Amino acid sequence: MNVRAATAQDAAGIVALHKSTNPHGDWFRDPFQRLGRVPYDDLTPFERWMHGGAWMDLSLFRRHFHEYQVRGFPVFVAEEAGRIVGECEVWVDEEPEPFGRYAEVEIVETASRPDVERELVQRAAEKVRKMGYSALDISPQHSGGAEVATEMGFGPLWDTRTFTAEAAKVEAPDVEFETRFLTGGFEDLRGLLALNHREPARLRYEIVTARWPSAEFVGVRDVTKLLEVAVQAGDLKFAVLAARREWLDPDAAELDLWMDPGDLKDPDRVRTAASIGVEIARRLGGKRVVAYASPTTAKAWKGIGFTGGDEPDPWLRLRF
Repeated sequence: MNVRAATAQDAAGIVALHKSTNPHGDWFRDPFQRLGRVPYDDLTPFERWMHGGAWMDLSLFRRHFHEYQVRGFPVFVAEEAGRIVGECEVWVDEEPEPFGRYAEVEIVETASRPDVERELVQRAAEKVRKMGYSALDISPQHSGGAEVATEMGFGPLWDTRTFTAEAAKVEAPDVEFETRFLTGGFEDLRGLLALNHREPARLRYEIVTARWPSAEFVGVRDVTKLLEVAVQAGDLKFAVLAARREWLDPDAAELDLWMDPGDLKDPDRVRTAASIGVEIARRLGGKRVVAYASPTTAKAWKGIGFTGGDEPDPWLRLRF
Protein backbone atom coordinates (compact mmCIF):
# COMPACT_ATOMS: atom_id res chain seq x y z
CA MET A 1 0.00 0.00 0.00
CA ASN A 2 1.29 3.43 -0.97
CA VAL A 3 0.12 6.54 0.90
CA ARG A 4 0.89 9.75 -0.98
CA ALA A 5 -0.31 13.25 -1.73
CA ALA A 6 -3.38 13.24 -3.95
CA THR A 7 -3.36 14.75 -7.44
CA ALA A 8 -6.13 15.85 -9.78
CA GLN A 9 -5.70 12.55 -11.63
CA ASP A 10 -6.96 10.71 -8.54
CA ALA A 11 -10.38 12.36 -8.67
CA ALA A 12 -12.25 9.51 -10.35
CA GLY A 13 -10.77 6.93 -7.97
CA ILE A 14 -11.63 9.05 -4.93
CA VAL A 15 -15.23 9.49 -6.10
CA ALA A 16 -15.54 5.74 -6.79
CA LEU A 17 -14.34 5.06 -3.22
CA HIS A 18 -16.90 7.41 -1.67
CA LYS A 19 -19.73 6.16 -3.88
CA SER A 20 -19.01 2.64 -2.63
CA THR A 21 -19.77 3.84 0.91
CA ASN A 22 -23.04 5.61 0.04
CA PRO A 23 -24.68 5.92 3.51
CA HIS A 24 -28.17 5.64 2.01
CA GLY A 25 -27.51 2.21 0.52
CA ASP A 26 -29.03 3.08 -2.86
CA TRP A 27 -29.65 6.11 -5.09
CA PHE A 28 -32.80 8.23 -4.68
CA ARG A 29 -34.25 11.49 -5.88
CA ASP A 30 -34.72 12.22 -2.17
CA PRO A 31 -32.33 10.08 -0.12
CA PHE A 32 -33.52 11.45 3.23
CA GLN A 33 -37.08 10.29 2.59
CA ARG A 34 -35.89 7.33 0.48
CA LEU A 35 -38.18 8.40 -2.35
CA GLY A 36 -37.68 7.92 -6.07
CA ARG A 37 -35.14 5.10 -6.38
CA VAL A 38 -33.28 5.60 -9.68
CA PRO A 39 -30.00 4.60 -11.33
CA TYR A 40 -27.03 6.76 -10.32
CA ASP A 41 -26.62 8.12 -13.86
CA ASP A 42 -30.17 9.53 -13.79
CA LEU A 43 -29.47 11.75 -10.75
CA THR A 44 -28.79 15.47 -11.04
CA PRO A 45 -25.59 16.86 -9.44
CA PHE A 46 -27.67 18.20 -6.53
CA GLU A 47 -29.33 14.83 -5.97
CA ARG A 48 -25.92 13.16 -5.94
CA TRP A 49 -24.63 15.83 -3.55
CA MET A 50 -27.48 15.04 -1.14
CA HIS A 51 -26.16 11.47 -0.84
CA GLY A 52 -22.89 12.56 0.76
CA GLY A 53 -21.55 15.85 -0.54
CA ALA A 54 -19.11 16.68 -3.30
CA TRP A 55 -17.50 13.22 -3.16
CA MET A 56 -20.57 11.67 -4.84
CA ASP A 57 -20.09 13.39 -8.21
CA LEU A 58 -16.93 13.75 -10.27
CA SER A 59 -17.55 17.31 -11.46
CA LEU A 60 -18.36 18.43 -7.91
CA PHE A 61 -15.34 16.71 -6.41
CA ARG A 62 -13.03 18.34 -8.93
CA ARG A 63 -14.26 21.74 -7.74
CA HIS A 64 -13.89 20.64 -4.12
CA PHE A 65 -10.37 19.31 -4.64
CA HIS A 66 -9.30 22.39 -6.56
CA GLU A 67 -10.41 24.58 -3.65
CA TYR A 68 -8.33 22.50 -1.24
CA GLN A 69 -5.32 22.91 -3.52
CA VAL A 70 -5.82 26.68 -3.81
CA ARG A 71 -6.00 27.03 -0.02
CA GLY A 72 -2.98 24.80 0.52
CA PHE A 73 -4.87 22.11 2.40
CA PRO A 74 -3.23 18.63 2.42
CA VAL A 75 -5.07 15.74 0.75
CA PHE A 76 -3.75 12.17 0.81
CA VAL A 77 -4.74 8.93 -0.86
CA ALA A 78 -3.88 5.33 -0.12
CA GLU A 79 -3.31 3.24 -3.23
CA GLU A 80 -3.25 -0.53 -3.40
CA ALA A 81 -2.83 -2.58 -6.58
CA GLY A 82 -3.50 0.51 -8.67
CA ARG A 83 -6.79 1.35 -6.90
CA ILE A 84 -7.63 4.15 -4.44
CA VAL A 85 -8.58 2.45 -1.16
CA GLY A 86 -8.48 5.47 1.14
CA GLU A 87 -8.58 9.25 1.19
CA CYS A 88 -7.83 11.85 3.86
CA GLU A 89 -8.40 15.62 3.71
CA VAL A 90 -6.94 18.09 6.21
CA TRP A 91 -8.45 21.51 6.90
CA VAL A 92 -6.17 24.20 8.33
CA ASP A 93 -7.45 27.39 9.93
CA GLU A 94 -7.30 29.73 12.92
CA GLU A 95 -10.13 30.51 15.33
CA PRO A 96 -10.52 31.89 18.85
CA GLU A 97 -9.40 29.70 21.73
CA PRO A 98 -9.61 26.89 22.59
CA PHE A 99 -9.00 26.11 18.90
CA GLY A 100 -6.35 28.65 17.97
CA ARG A 101 -4.27 27.78 14.90
CA TYR A 102 -5.19 24.23 13.99
CA ALA A 103 -5.11 21.44 11.42
CA GLU A 104 -8.05 19.02 11.39
CA VAL A 105 -8.73 15.72 9.64
CA GLU A 106 -11.89 16.83 7.89
CA ILE A 107 -12.57 13.46 6.31
CA VAL A 108 -10.90 10.06 6.26
CA GLU A 109 -12.65 7.47 4.09
CA THR A 110 -11.42 3.91 3.66
CA ALA A 111 -14.51 1.74 3.12
CA SER A 112 -14.04 0.08 6.53
CA ARG A 113 -10.28 -0.49 6.36
CA PRO A 114 -8.83 0.38 9.80
CA ASP A 115 -5.30 -0.34 8.59
CA VAL A 116 -5.65 2.17 5.77
CA GLU A 117 -7.30 4.70 8.07
CA ARG A 118 -4.40 4.46 10.50
CA GLU A 119 -1.81 5.02 7.77
CA LEU A 120 -3.66 8.05 6.43
CA VAL A 121 -4.12 9.76 9.80
CA GLN A 122 -0.50 9.11 10.74
CA ARG A 123 0.64 10.61 7.44
CA ALA A 124 -1.59 13.62 8.08
CA ALA A 125 0.02 14.05 11.51
CA GLU A 126 3.51 13.92 10.00
CA LYS A 127 2.57 16.48 7.36
CA VAL A 128 1.01 19.06 9.66
CA ARG A 129 3.91 18.76 12.11
CA LYS A 130 6.25 19.67 9.26
CA MET A 131 3.94 22.60 8.42
CA GLY A 132 4.53 23.98 11.91
CA TYR A 133 1.35 22.85 13.68
CA SER A 134 1.66 21.62 17.24
CA ALA A 135 -1.34 19.28 17.08
CA LEU A 136 -3.77 17.44 14.82
CA ASP A 137 -7.53 17.61 15.42
CA ILE A 138 -10.37 15.31 14.41
CA SER A 139 -14.16 15.33 14.80
CA PRO A 140 -14.78 11.59 14.45
CA GLN A 141 -18.57 11.57 14.20
CA HIS A 142 -18.25 13.66 11.04
CA SER A 143 -14.80 12.88 9.67
CA GLY A 144 -14.56 9.20 10.53
CA GLY A 145 -11.50 7.80 12.25
CA ALA A 146 -12.94 7.23 15.74
CA GLU A 147 -11.07 3.97 16.33
CA VAL A 148 -7.76 5.39 15.11
CA ALA A 149 -8.24 8.54 17.20
CA THR A 150 -8.56 6.40 20.30
CA GLU A 151 -5.51 4.29 19.39
CA MET A 152 -3.36 7.36 18.71
CA GLY A 153 -4.34 9.12 21.94
CA PHE A 154 -6.47 12.03 20.73
CA GLY A 155 -8.07 13.81 23.69
CA PRO A 156 -11.18 16.02 24.06
CA LEU A 157 -10.96 19.72 23.19
CA TRP A 158 -14.60 20.69 22.54
CA ASP A 159 -18.00 19.06 22.61
CA THR A 160 -21.05 20.14 20.60
CA ARG A 161 -24.51 19.11 21.74
CA THR A 162 -27.80 19.31 19.84
CA PHE A 163 -30.75 21.08 21.47
CA THR A 164 -34.29 21.10 20.07
CA ALA A 165 -37.42 23.14 20.80
CA GLU A 166 -40.85 23.73 19.36
CA ALA A 167 -40.50 27.16 17.82
CA ALA A 168 -43.83 28.43 19.13
CA LYS A 169 -43.02 27.49 22.73
CA VAL A 170 -39.67 29.24 23.12
CA GLU A 171 -40.01 32.37 25.20
CA ALA A 172 -39.47 35.66 23.40
CA PRO A 173 -36.41 37.76 24.30
CA ASP A 174 -36.96 40.29 27.06
CA VAL A 175 -34.52 42.84 25.62
CA GLU A 176 -34.48 45.05 22.54
CA PHE A 177 -31.97 44.24 19.86
CA GLU A 178 -30.76 45.42 16.46
CA THR A 179 -29.55 43.36 13.51
CA ARG A 180 -27.56 44.00 10.37
CA PHE A 181 -26.77 41.64 7.52
CA LEU A 182 -23.28 40.16 7.32
CA THR A 183 -22.21 41.89 4.13
CA GLY A 184 -18.60 40.81 4.58
CA GLY A 185 -19.37 37.12 4.85
CA PHE A 186 -17.13 35.05 7.09
CA GLU A 187 -14.75 37.96 7.72
CA ASP A 188 -17.56 39.64 9.71
CA LEU A 189 -17.32 36.71 12.15
CA ARG A 190 -13.63 37.11 12.96
CA GLY A 191 -13.00 37.08 16.69
CA LEU A 192 -16.27 35.28 17.46
CA LEU A 193 -16.41 31.64 18.51
CA ALA A 194 -18.81 29.29 16.73
CA LEU A 195 -20.80 27.37 19.35
CA ASN A 196 -21.50 24.74 16.70
CA HIS A 197 -18.09 23.15 16.21
CA ARG A 198 -18.90 19.73 14.82
CA GLU A 199 -16.77 20.79 11.83
CA PRO A 200 -14.49 23.75 11.10
CA ALA A 201 -16.40 26.99 11.59
CA ARG A 202 -15.49 28.43 8.19
CA LEU A 203 -16.41 25.22 6.39
CA ARG A 204 -19.78 25.02 8.13
CA TYR A 205 -20.43 28.63 7.19
CA GLU A 206 -19.39 28.23 3.55
CA ILE A 207 -21.41 25.04 3.05
CA VAL A 208 -24.63 26.38 4.60
CA THR A 209 -24.39 29.72 2.78
CA ALA A 210 -23.32 27.99 -0.48
CA ARG A 211 -20.03 29.86 -0.70
CA TRP A 212 -18.10 26.58 -0.93
CA PRO A 213 -17.64 25.87 -4.68
CA SER A 214 -19.45 22.52 -4.88
CA ALA A 215 -22.39 23.79 -2.79
CA GLU A 216 -22.58 26.91 -4.93
CA PHE A 217 -22.49 24.90 -8.17
CA VAL A 218 -25.38 22.61 -7.24
CA GLY A 219 -27.55 25.54 -6.14
CA VAL A 220 -27.73 24.95 -2.38
CA ARG A 221 -28.52 28.64 -1.87
CA ASP A 222 -31.58 28.31 -4.11
CA VAL A 223 -33.10 25.63 -1.86
CA THR A 224 -32.11 27.17 1.48
CA LYS A 225 -33.87 29.89 3.43
CA LEU A 226 -31.09 31.76 5.16
CA LEU A 227 -30.49 34.59 7.60
CA GLU A 228 -26.95 35.63 8.55
CA VAL A 229 -26.89 38.69 10.80
CA ALA A 230 -24.83 40.51 13.38
CA VAL A 231 -26.82 41.31 16.53
CA GLN A 232 -26.44 43.95 19.20
CA ALA A 233 -28.45 43.95 22.42
CA GLY A 234 -27.07 46.59 24.75
CA ASP A 235 -23.38 45.80 25.12
CA LEU A 236 -23.87 42.19 23.96
CA LYS A 237 -22.66 41.59 20.41
CA PHE A 238 -22.90 38.26 18.60
CA ALA A 239 -23.91 36.75 15.26
CA VAL A 240 -26.63 34.38 14.10
CA LEU A 241 -26.63 31.97 11.18
CA ALA A 242 -30.12 30.52 10.77
CA ALA A 243 -30.99 28.14 7.95
CA ARG A 244 -34.10 26.29 6.81
CA ARG A 245 -33.10 23.42 4.54
CA GLU A 246 -36.44 21.81 3.76
CA TRP A 247 -34.82 19.16 1.57
CA LEU A 248 -32.87 17.98 4.65
CA ASP A 249 -35.50 18.38 7.39
CA PRO A 250 -38.78 20.00 6.30
CA ASP A 251 -39.85 21.04 9.80
CA ALA A 252 -36.59 22.40 11.23
CA ALA A 253 -34.84 25.76 11.32
CA GLU A 254 -31.17 25.32 12.24
CA LEU A 255 -29.60 27.88 14.57
CA ASP A 256 -25.87 28.59 14.93
CA LEU A 257 -24.63 31.24 17.35
CA TRP A 258 -21.25 32.98 17.18
CA MET A 259 -20.22 34.70 20.40
CA ASP A 260 -17.32 36.42 22.07
CA PRO A 261 -15.49 33.66 24.02
CA GLY A 262 -15.70 35.73 27.19
CA ASP A 263 -19.49 35.88 26.99
CA LEU A 264 -19.76 32.09 27.16
CA LYS A 265 -18.77 32.29 30.82
CA ASP A 266 -21.93 34.28 31.61
CA PRO A 267 -25.12 32.13 31.49
CA ASP A 268 -27.34 35.22 31.33
CA ARG A 269 -25.58 36.51 28.21
CA VAL A 270 -25.79 33.08 26.58
CA ARG A 271 -29.49 32.88 27.42
CA THR A 272 -30.11 36.33 25.94
CA ALA A 273 -28.23 35.44 22.76
CA ALA A 274 -30.05 32.12 22.46
CA SER A 275 -33.45 33.75 22.93
CA ILE A 276 -32.72 36.40 20.30
CA GLY A 277 -31.31 33.72 17.98
CA VAL A 278 -34.57 31.78 18.16
CA GLU A 279 -36.55 34.94 17.48
CA ILE A 280 -34.52 35.41 14.29
CA ALA A 281 -34.75 31.75 13.27
CA ARG A 282 -38.54 31.86 13.68
CA ARG A 283 -38.69 34.19 10.67
CA LEU A 284 -37.76 31.22 8.47
CA GLY A 285 -40.81 29.20 9.51
CA GLY A 286 -40.52 25.62 10.62
CA LYS A 287 -42.10 23.91 13.56
CA ARG A 288 -38.83 23.21 15.37
CA VAL A 289 -35.60 25.05 16.06
CA VAL A 290 -32.45 22.93 16.26
CA ALA A 291 -29.48 24.60 17.95
CA TYR A 292 -25.91 23.44 18.43
CA ALA A 293 -23.70 24.47 21.34
CA SER A 294 -21.36 23.20 24.04
CA PRO A 295 -22.80 21.39 27.09
CA THR A 296 -21.59 24.23 29.31
CA THR A 297 -24.40 26.33 27.80
CA ALA A 298 -27.12 23.72 28.36
CA LYS A 299 -28.70 25.57 31.27
CA ALA A 300 -29.24 28.65 29.10
CA TRP A 301 -30.90 26.67 26.29
CA LYS A 302 -33.09 24.62 28.58
CA GLY A 303 -34.06 27.77 30.45
CA ILE A 304 -35.87 29.08 27.36
CA GLY A 305 -37.60 25.83 26.42
CA PHE A 306 -35.08 23.58 24.68
CA THR A 307 -34.55 19.89 25.40
CA GLY A 308 -31.80 17.44 24.49
CA GLY A 309 -28.08 18.07 24.70
CA ASP A 310 -27.37 14.59 26.03
CA GLU A 311 -25.39 13.06 23.15
CA PRO A 312 -21.67 14.02 22.96
CA ASP A 313 -20.24 15.11 19.60
CA PRO A 314 -16.56 15.61 20.43
CA TRP A 315 -13.79 17.53 18.72
CA LEU A 316 -10.50 15.84 19.64
CA ARG A 317 -6.86 16.95 19.60
CA LEU A 318 -3.57 15.04 19.41
CA ARG A 319 -0.76 17.22 20.71
CA PHE A 320 2.75 16.57 19.39
